[in-house]
This record gives sequence, C-alpha cells and structure tokens, in this order.
Amino acid sequence: MADEQPAVLSGKRRRGTEATARSEALERLKALRRGGRRSENGGGYAIKMEDPIYDSVPEDEYNSLVARRREEAQGFIVDDDGLGYGDEGEEEDWSQAGLPPSSDESDGEGLNKSRSRKKKSEKKEKDKEKEVKKGNASLTAAAAAIMGKTKISAMFTSNVFKNRDSVGKVKSFDCDNIVDDVIAEFAPDEADRERRRRGQLIVKNATPIKSENRFFDNGNDVNFMVKADLDRDFINFKSGVDEKKEGIVEVKEKGEDKLSNLVKEEVVSVLEVKADEAVVKKDGGRTLNAKISDEERDPALSATAGWKEVMNGKNGGEAVGGAGVVEEVKSGANCEEQSEFELDGDGSLPFYILDAHEEIFGANTGTIYLFGKVKAGNTYHSCCVVVKNMHRCVYAIPNSSIFRTDEMSMLEKEVEESRISSTDFHKKLQDMAYELKNEVASQLLSLNVSSFSMAPVKRRYAFDRSDIPAGENYALKINYPFKEPPLPADLKGETFCALLGTHCSALELFLVKRKVKGPSWLSVSKFATCPASQKVSWCKFEIIVESPKDIQVSSSSNSKIEIPPVVVAAINLKTVINEKQNVNEIVSASVICCHKAKIDTPMLASEWKKPGMLSHFTVVRKLDGGIFPMGFSKEVTDRNTMAGSNVLAIESSERALLNRLMIALHKLDSDFLVGHNISGFDLDVLLHRTQACRVPSSTWSKIGRLKRSVMPKLTKGNAIFGSGASPGIMSCIAGRLLCDTYLASRDLLKEVSYSLTQLAKTRLNKDRKEIAPHDIPTMFQTSKSLIELVEYGETDAWLSMELMFHLSILPLTRQLTNISGNLWGKTLQGARAQRVEYLLLHAFHAKKYIVPDKMSSRVKEAKITKRRINNGIEDRNADELDTDAANFENDNQQSDHGKRKKGPAYAGGLVLEPKKGLYDKYVLLLDFNSLYPSIIQEYNICFTTVERSMDGLVPRLPSSKTTGVLPELLKNLVERRRMVKSWMKNASGLKVQQLDIQQQALKLTANSMYGCLGFSNSRFYAKPLAELITLQGREILQSTVDLVQNNLNLEVIYGDTDSIMIYSGLDDIPKAKAIAGKVIQEVNKKYRCLEIDLDGLYKRMLLLKKKKYAAVKVQFKDGTPYEVIERKGLDMVRRDWSLLSKELGDFCLAQILSGGSCEDVIESIHNSLMKVQEDMRSGQVALEKYVITKTLTKPPEAYPDAKNQPHALVALRLKQSGYTAGCSAGDTVPYIICCEQGAGASAVSLTGIAQRARHPDELKCDDGKWIIDIEYYLSQQIHPVVSRLCASIQGTSPERLADCLGLDSSKFRSKSSESVPSSSLLFAADDEERYQSCEPLILSCPSCSGTFHCPPVFISICTSILEKSKNPQIEESISNFWHRLCCPKCPEEGDLGRISPATMANQVKRQAEGFVSTYYKGVMMCDDETCKHTTRSLNLRLVGDSERGTVCPSYPRCNGRLVRKYTEADLYKQLSYFCHLLETARCIEKLQADAGTRIQVEKELMKIRPMVDMALSTVKKIRDRCAYGWVQLNGLAVTV
Repeated sequence: MADEQPAVLSGKRRRGTEATARSEALERLKALRRGGRRSENGGGYAIKMEDPIYDSVPEDEYNSLVARRREEAQGFIVDDDGLGYGDEGEEEDWSQAGLPPSSDESDGEGLNKSRSRKKKSEKKEKDKEKEVKKGNASLTAAAAAIMGKTKISAMFTSNVFKNRDSVGKVKSFDCDNIVDDVIAEFAPDEADRERRRRGQLIVKNATPIKSENRFFDNGNDVNFMVKADLDRDFINFKSGVDEKKEGIVEVKEKGEDKLSNLVKEEVVSVLEVKADEAVVKKDGGRTLNAKISDEERDPALSATAGWKEVMNGKNGGEAVGGAGVVEEVKSGANCEEQSEFELDGDGSLPFYILDAHEEIFGANTGTIYLFGKVKAGNTYHSCCVVVKNMHRCVYAIPNSSIFRTDEMSMLEKEVEESRISSTDFHKKLQDMAYELKNEVASQLLSLNVSSFSMAPVKRRYAFDRSDIPAGENYALKINYPFKEPPLPADLKGETFCALLGTHCSALELFLVKRKVKGPSWLSVSKFATCPASQKVSWCKFEIIVESPKDIQVSSSSNSKIEIPPVVVAAINLKTVINEKQNVNEIVSASVICCHKAKIDTPMLASEWKKPGMLSHFTVVRKLDGGIFPMGFSKEVTDRNTMAGSNVLAIESSERALLNRLMIALHKLDSDFLVGHNISGFDLDVLLHRTQACRVPSSTWSKIGRLKRSVMPKLTKGNAIFGSGASPGIMSCIAGRLLCDTYLASRDLLKEVSYSLTQLAKTRLNKDRKEIAPHDIPTMFQTSKSLIELVEYGETDAWLSMELMFHLSILPLTRQLTNISGNLWGKTLQGARAQRVEYLLLHAFHAKKYIVPDKMSSRVKEAKITKRRINNGIEDRNADELDTDAANFENDNQQSDHGKRKKGPAYAGGLVLEPKKGLYDKYVLLLDFNSLYPSIIQEYNICFTTVERSMDGLVPRLPSSKTTGVLPELLKNLVERRRMVKSWMKNASGLKVQQLDIQQQALKLTANSMYGCLGFSNSRFYAKPLAELITLQGREILQSTVDLVQNNLNLEVIYGDTDSIMIYSGLDDIPKAKAIAGKVIQEVNKKYRCLEIDLDGLYKRMLLLKKKKYAAVKVQFKDGTPYEVIERKGLDMVRRDWSLLSKELGDFCLAQILSGGSCEDVIESIHNSLMKVQEDMRSGQVALEKYVITKTLTKPPEAYPDAKNQPHALVALRLKQSGYTAGCSAGDTVPYIICCEQGAGASAVSLTGIAQRARHPDELKCDDGKWIIDIEYYLSQQIHPVVSRLCASIQGTSPERLADCLGLDSSKFRSKSSESVPSSSLLFAADDEERYQSCEPLILSCPSCSGTFHCPPVFISICTSILEKSKNPQIEESISNFWHRLCCPKCPEEGDLGRISPATMANQVKRQAEGFVSTYYKGVMMCDDETCKHTTRSLNLRLVGDSERGTVCPSYPRCNGRLVRKYTEADLYKQLSYFCHLLETARCIEKLQADAGTRIQVEKELMKIRPMVDMALSTVKKIRDRCAYGWVQLNGLAVTV
C-alpha cells in the first residue's frame, strides 16, 4: 500500500485521457519493480519512452497548481521534515541530485523498504540545449524508479553492490570507500557542508518557527539545485539522529515569495542569520541573576589532547598501538605451540598467584581455580591451576565427660616422662573418643557421606561462645570431601556440644592451611597439563592438581625474587538510553592496555608511557536505524593504516560490538580490568547487554578467565555506595582482578567529588570533557564529531589508567594483601573488614586455635532478634556499631540495607569541653601515636588473655603474663614499619616510594585492628574487648590532662580521644617546643608502649566548640618555618555548603587569624559582606559559586523522604533526562537553590527548598523561569558560616552581620542572646541591659478591658521627680498610675479603671505561672541555624560525644544539637524582672543622688509600697521556688 499511495495521489492530480494512459504506464513500471508482474490488461514489458509520462506545463500554471495542492493538504497532513508523508504540492524532479534517504534502513543493510516518491513535473523548456539535458535526465529518472527512495550511499552499501570474494565474505570496507569517493566528487566542499549543517543544527534546537518566506524559485535551475542540495544535507543530518523527534522544527508554508537569481552562498548565509536570531532571542529572554562563565580552557591542559600526544608518539616514543605491540600480543596468542613453561630443578612449577576463585554451587563445588603467571621463554603468561579434592575441616567439641581434664593431664605427663609411647597414647585417645566418633559417623551417614576421616586433636578456643570451653582442650577433627553436603551448624549430640567449621569455604581453608598470603610465588608439584579440548579457562596454560598439599609457598631461599609484570586493560563504555525499555545501550567501547605494569613498585609516567608499553582499541557501532556519517569509513581506514593494526573497528549492531570487544579482551589476556566506577556501571551494563543481545557464552565468558555456559545471576550491587561489584559480576570476571579507581580514590583521597572530571582536574591537572548520554546521538551526524566521541572514550579509559598509576593503587593494595593474607580482588574492592579477618585467621591458625564461624547476615539478624527478646530492653544496644568501627561497613551490608545507621553500643573516646575563644599565642597539639593499637600492646588485651564477665560489665585488665595473639601481631607490624621507615632514610628515587607504600600498608593494617573488634558484622566482633580498650583510652587521656595541669602547671584548652591542646602563652617557637619536650618526657615515662608526640604547633587558634576549630599551623621545610591554615569540622570543610559561603568563610577566618586589631578585622569583614551582597543582587557572582554538592548514599528513588532532599530530587530529574553519571548511589549531586522569576517572598517561603533545587545545567539551558534565590544564600549559606566564626569576636553580632548582608536584622535578634549565655546577663551592672530580652508585665483594666504595660515603680518615681524639678508644670502621668492605681486609658474622674492590690497580685501570678508552664512544655530546638528543628520529643540516640536526648532528629542531614528553647535561666530572669518592676525597698540603695532627692524618692515609695507588696510577695514566692537561683554550699566544700 505504501508503494501505491503516491501513484493514487498522482492520478487524482491528472486530467484527461493522456493522463490516464500515462498512469497505466507507471503501473506497468511498478509491476516490473515488484518482480515482473504484468498489469491487468495483459500488456507486455515494453515501455514506449518516446511518449512522455509526465506533463509539460507553463511556469505560471505550475505555480498555481502547487499553491492549490498545498491549500488542499493544509490541516490534513502535518509536515514531518521530509520523511515521506507531508505533501509539498510539488512534483519530484529525478534529474536533480540529492535523492532523500530511506528512513527504514536497518543494520547497515541496503535493503530498500521505502515508499515511491511522487514524480516531479517538468518545467517549461526554453531552448533545445535544455531539452537534450532533460532527455539524458530521463535515464536517471528510470534508474531512480528502479531504486526507489534510496540514498546514494545506501545504493552502494546494499546487497546488490557489495562484492563477495570466493568464500562469500562481503568486502564492506572497499564499498564504503567507493561510496565516499563518489559522494565527494559531486558534493560541495567540506567547509561548505559543515557551515550548512551548523545552520540546520541551530534551527533544529531552537524553538519551533514557521517559515513565512521561500528561499527557492523553481523557475530557476540554479536555485532549484540549491534547494536539492540543502534538502539532501538536512536529511543526511537527520538520518544519524535518534528517532526521538525532540525539538523538530515544524514548517508550515502559507505563501511563497519569488527570489530569482539566488546563489548557494546566499542561501546558506540567510539560514545562518535566521538561526542566530533565534538563539539571540532565547538568550535575550533570560534574566538569570548570575554570571555564566564561558572561559576558554587552556588547550595544553585538555585530557584529550594529552591522550592524542601519547597515542601519536609525540611524547618522545613511537605511537601507541604500533606494530611492535601488536606483534607481541599476536605472538603471545600462540605461545603454547612455541614454548613450554619453565620448571624448577625438582620438577615443580613456579607459579605466581594473583587471584583465586571457588565454585560454591553445582558439580564443581569445592574446586578451586588459582590464576596467576608462569614464565615461558623470556615472558610471563597467564596460567590457571585447578585444585581438586578439597576436604572440609569440621571440629566436634566433645562434652566434658569424653576427655576428662585430670585423666588427660596424667596421660600427657606419662608421655613426657616416656612411661608410655606416643602410639599407646593415641590409641587411648581413640578409645576415649569411640562414642563420639560413632555418633558423628552416624550423622555423616545420614547425609549419605561415604568417605570421611576422624581424629582427636588438641586445639584452643578463646572466643565468645559460652557453650564451648575456653583454653586448650581436645576436639574431634572431621575431614570429608567438599562435594558432600555440610553438617548443620547448630547440630548437637549426646557426646558433643557444638560443631565448628561446618560451612567454612574451600578457598578460606586453602589460603589458611597452605599459608598463602596474597600475591606470591607458589611451588606446584605433581601436576598434569590439561589438554586444550578439556580446558575450563581461557588462560594460555592450564594445569590440574589432584591434592592441595602439592602446592607450597616458595621458600625464601628460592631464586624466584623477580615479581612478574601484569597486563592492565582500562575500559570505558559510551552508552545511549533506550527510552522504551529504560536501559543503557552500548554504542562504543574503548580499551587501553598496558602490557607490562609493575605491581611491586610505583611506575613513573615516563615508564608506562614508553614505546611498546601501551596499545589501544575502540569499537563503535551504528545507531539503530542509522548509518555512519560520510567520510567516517575513510577516517577509520586511515587510522588503522597509520597505527599498523586495527585500533578502530566499526560494527553494524550492538551484538557485533560486544562480540568484537570480548574477543579483543581475550587476545590482550589482561590480568586487571581498570575503570572509573567500573564496578557500579561499566561491567554491569556490559554483562546485562550481553544477556539482552544473546551473545553466546563462548564469547561473553571471555570477559573473565573461566569458560562458562550459564551466566551467574546478575543482581544489582549493594544500594550502599562504595560496596563494590555484585557477587554475580565478580563471578563473571573470575581470574581477572578489578581495579575501580572510583572506590580506590574514595579510600585514599579526600575530595569534594570523586567523579573522573574532578579527579582529573585536581590530581592529574587535566581538563576532561563530559559527554551526556542524550548528546551522543547528535555526535553521529558528522565524521568529525563521531571521531571526537571515539577520542573521548579513549581519553576516559586513559585517565582511569593514569589515575591508577598516579595513586599507586596496585602496589599499595598488593602490600595490604600480602600483610593480611586475603584475596587481592577483595582488597581492591575496599573490603577492610576482610583484610583484618584474614590477618587474624592466619595468626590464630598458626597458634592452633579453632576460629569462630562466619555467620551469614540472615543468621546474624536472627541471633540479634533472639538476644533482644531474651534480654529485654537493657540489651537493646548490644549489637550496635561503635563510631570508630564505622569504617568496616564494607562486608555483610545486606543486613543493614534499608536501615538507618545505628549509634554506638558503648562509650567511645573522651572529648573534653573546649575553652572557647581566640588564642593569639602558641598552642601545642600533642597526640598519642596509634593510641588503640598501643593500648592493646600496653595492657596485653586479647581474646586469649581477657576474662569475660558474664554480667555484661566491662572486663578487667588481663593479669596473664603470656603475650596474647593481638599484641604479638601488632608488635610485629609496628616493628616492621619502624624497620621500613629506617630503610627509607637511606633510600632514593623509586625505592623511597616503594618503601613508603609498604609502611603505609603496615600502618593502615595496624590501625584497622581495633575496628574489627567493635564492628558487629565482623567475624571477630568482641564488644567487651572494644569497650575495655576505649575505657583505657579515656583514662589515659584524663590522667595526661591532670599531669599537665597539676604537675606542670600548664593550661589544657581542649582534648579529643588521643590528643590534647596546651596553651603555652609564649610567642617564641623554641621556648614553646621546650615546653612540649618536657610534657612528652613526663608522659612517656609512665608507659611502656604508649608514646605521646608533638603533632602540631599553632601560632593562633580559633576554638569554637567540640571538634570545630581553625588555626594557623607552623610547619618546617629544611628548617625554615612557614604557615598554613588548618580547619577541623568547620562549615567550609563540609561539602553541603556552596563555594561562595566557603570563600567568605575562608576570608573571615584569614582576617580573624591575621593578628590584626579587632576593629580592623571587624571592619574588613563587614565591608566584604556588603560588597558580596551587592554583587549577588546585581548578578555579578559566577553561577558556579552558588553550587551546593551532596552525596547520594543510595539510589535517588530509594529515598523515603525524597521530597525533602534537594539532591535526591535533582538526581531523579537527571535520571528522567537520560543521564547515567551523577545520579546513582555514591555520586555527588550539584544543585542550586532557586525561585521562580517574579514570585513574591510569600510564594517562595511556601515552596520547599528541595522543590526549588535545580542542577546548574538546568539553569544554563532554562528559558528564564528560574533565578537564583539570593535571600536563601544570604540567610542560610553565608550568614550562619560568618556568624559562627565571629561569635567570639567583640564588636559585631549576628544582627550587625545580617544588616551588612541586607537582611532583616530583627529575625536574628534572638540569636544574639543565644550566642552569649543568658546567665551572664544576670550579673550585668545595668538593669536595662540585664532585662532587655524579658517580656513586659501586662495589666488589664477591669472597667474598659484594655491592656497596658506596667511601668517599673522605682524608675517611674525617679523620672517623675526629675522632670518635675526641671519643669513644675509637667503632668505626673506615669507616677499618677502608681499613686492612684488607675487605668491610664479610663477617665480620671470617679473610680473607673481602678486596680486593687489583689487584682494586680492575681494578674502578676497568672502571668508568672504562664512562663513556668512554658518552661515545663520542654520545647527543644536545634542549634543549627540552617535547621532550627523544633520538637517536644526526646531523641535518645547517642552520636559521638553528644549527651542523650540532644541529637537532632534530622541527623545525619543535620549535625546540630537540641537545646531548650526556653531555659531555666530565661525563666529565672523573667521572674526576677517582675520582682524588679515591683521593687520599692532595695532599689533605694542603687540611687545615686543628693540627700534631698533621695528623701523625696523614699517618701513617694513609702506611699506606693502597701499597694504593690501583695503582688511583689506573690512573684517572689514563685521565683524563690526556682532552684536555679540557689547554690548548694555542700557542693563547694568538702567536709573533713
């Protein structure tokens, strides 16, 4: 039907018999196209070309015909930009170039499913030369009829034109080159095409416009040719765009203007002018009140430019991916035929282990796969060692009746004294264990376990299970194959009380029993080489070992000292969003490979970028329904020719792309996969797309090193950010280690954002360009932009690799793994708890201890619930986290999914109350080196030495003289670190860096030891030990403070956990250091392992509150002092403050710490605030300075209160717009608080802050609806920061700072009283100052019901007498009230408005009790100005050093503390004020006047006293009930 429709429409337009005949001729021609079908009248194939099948009409008639057709079509068919449905009213001219393309092109195949176009009428012929040309054109028309609506490039790339060789493979590259050459011959020059594309692009993105004028006159051949070219270019431009139809310009032409003699250049210029006008109009409508900086970036800092230099060999070497590297990779692929691996003299195979994997389920349960390197010839190649026949190791703990302690000790003594032989001893042991063995055997047989062995062994136990006896005892060791089912963990019997090790993994047993501690040389004996047909891995070599005992750690005497280099492949994917399925689809993948990366030492950039080290490869595919732009194929060929290998490949589909990528990764045989957020995004997308595209398992499994037939379940990673890849993904890539630079940088660096752009800028000094997924389709429009996309992908892969080398991730994590003895892959994923776990597993196994079982999250949850039910509310915090153990949340996080972070289960470190203020003399900071590890050594605290108390109290210090496992382990780490640091002093160059990495790893491991004791999900969780350690830490800090203050007479101004600050009161550095030396000497002589040291020397310090201070720190370089500003806990350090507030905070801090006079500092701060607010209101501040950043701790849709979370709402909008980066868990979201333009203050206040948050890019692209909320930034971002810093500075106040910022100072008045303790005002000399914030006493008239403020008695009388002495004629209005006690609003005649003493007393009592009631309401308010949360509910959670009931309910979004809104001091002051108003006796003592005036005042007061005595005594009774006004003397002195 699609092919018939144009003919039907054409038929309607023709009149007369000739038109009908020509229509029939067209039908016959169409029959030919459909495969030779004849028309109904039996006509043959002959077509008489001499009879024209189109009309020749005069130009005027043609124009009127076109106008009529358009009028008919208007309102019926909407134009769709030339896709074949809109009716322009014109006939199609086949004689002109630029046939429109097919919109139904699929997978790069040139199959034409397009509809036939309507033929264009011939214009009037003016001379015979044109008739000749028209005659030749008719042949072109016939060809066009055969091909249909097809683009020239599609004609050449179709099946008809594709050459096939003898095998039948299509030579597509040659065809593409032919197409490019042919098109280039007829097309205008490239610059001209680019200009017109830019014009069309601007028109497309602008707001929809209606074209009122026509640029083309069909009566002129030149002009018509211009239109054809432009139409072709516009359609070429559109063919590469995704079919979203966003922003398509709708053109409805209502009339035409004849523009004769219009040349091509003029048309282009008109288009450009029109497009520019549209953009200017858009910009002109925007009234954004901030500057958008479009600064030109330095090209030298461009990351892409840097990658091009490396790629093209401009850094002094040959080009990346040259023939040398490719040949080396190719030769490596055939290494099995070329050489065999080298063996040692004893026939064993030296094998360097990198990774290990265990199949937990299925037929291969218990089989272990070791992946690493072996040497073959002069190079190292990958090898897989398959370890079979692993056995479970279970310990049955017998009842006390089986192996009696006294009987066993006698037997052992007899063996020692050689009274009985060891054989007889073992025989007696077997006899004792007979019943136990029988019972265990029956349990095994019930599980159909046929092969097992049992033997009684002597083992130790020292952990938290009370049903297992502590100390050294005999247990039954049970071994049976892993393929058999495990025994139940909670199984008990008549002869045994517990089973341990039932569910221990085969991999853990192998690593611990074979003493494999991280990447190291192993010696493999008795192995068999696996035939190629039976290989289970993709490694170059594969061997099988039947027994794990055939693998030993190589001895130190072995000559294998060399550590093999590894192959590192950095991957980056570029994706687009499939809106229908809401999934990411891969359009390009880039891989950069370093073939010889060192893992034992850092690598300099010159080392890993040198010739032969790097190769790269990128594969890009067509967009669905699109084609590659013109010239791209030639560019691909040129690049591959220049590189000497296939560095850029093109594919027609995503499935083909994935196949090509997997094959490339397999050929590289990489040991490491590197990427930025590769765990959370790239691998997840890659594997999900291989599933969706049905990539065969023989191909997708090459992403790892194990051959697989079924893909593991790809569950999404943990919602908690930074938790690494999911188990399914890790299983897929088994054999290749995963280095995620995002996870590593979060562990090693402290940055505002951990995006690749931010890290490239701050760490590598390179500018990276971000490409949004929705921008990628537009980059497929031109060859140049598509090549840029390829380069951006390669640049991102290169940056992640450069970041890996810059941070020395591989050497550092290798050292950590060697120390701990865990898996390298887990260390790379940030599993800190597992590192400590394996360190302790190795240590306890060496000492013959049975270790506790690793509980699954489900079992842990059930145990906690059961314990809470049994123990009641007292034990509600039994398994909560300690704050110092919070770093261990990497393992077992599934159990905490969806829960809020718990508070500490026990008291942490001691934090002293700071002596707030500004210190302008030297302050000494002294801290204990590794306090908690040192306490473990000092007091011999260990599982094996501390006796647990059954009542849950903190245990006592151990009395055992035998060194525990933990102290011994820590001592070893400390001594090794000390030795490495001594080596560093004599080393130079790279050796220093290598040793530094080693000492860092030792320090990190030692400091992590305490954390595993306090982390409830840790296998070695021991709350009593953690509690004992922190208790000792508190006592040590307090005793140090007492020693410094009492013995050395120095002032300690602050202390926190392991450090104290001492105010020296000196200006001289040597003298201050001498004091520090004296303190160090006195403290250190008290301890054996603990050491205190000088950690900082501060010239000036601003101490604000606990954990919040700033100081000028004096540091030394080559003996020369220099100063730096150090900030701890201040708002400027936090991420959720804008750059503007941070800059102002830094400026104020620099002024305060500058040492200038108080007046100069205050004036400078006030002036800067006024200047900033002027710039903000006039729009002179850059948009970037308003950006606030906050990290997503979970996916934005998972936030239950997302409506109140600005960053969550912004991230949700980003996701809906197609962004993938910046809106996932762990990403840092930037946003700006805005308000609608023209909205009033009331409308803004009604809209929540979260609803007004916008991403910076949204504002840049906005049409002016939203502007920055300046008032919010002044009051909530700048004022809180500055007012906190200036709180201890005299000469300013929050009200004054608000004035400088142009804010309403009355809103900040209450804060001024909060900043100074209200109790201090009670001792102010001036009553007016003392009671300035008190509420007045309001009296009501019994006659007129009016109210008025009660004036103070004493002040009223004094003022009246003073004024009367100056002017006797003045009326005594104020004093009249106290003489008559009448309402001032009522007439003076009669008794109207008279207030009796009883009435006054009752009114005073009612108001006083009202204030008491306000106090007892107990309203609490957060002290954070940005929160001000008000509540009457008490939050009993403990966070850090906070008191119970003071944590803000908005925690962790707010770190403020709850304080009483109306304190006991406020109440006491208010009641005292009422007493002050009515006082008539004591006030005379304060009167400073001559004797005459004093007598006069006394007389007046004597008259008034009887009238106010009742009210005064009433309020005094209420005030005196308040305990705030009393001092307990027994608390001030000690009775003897």
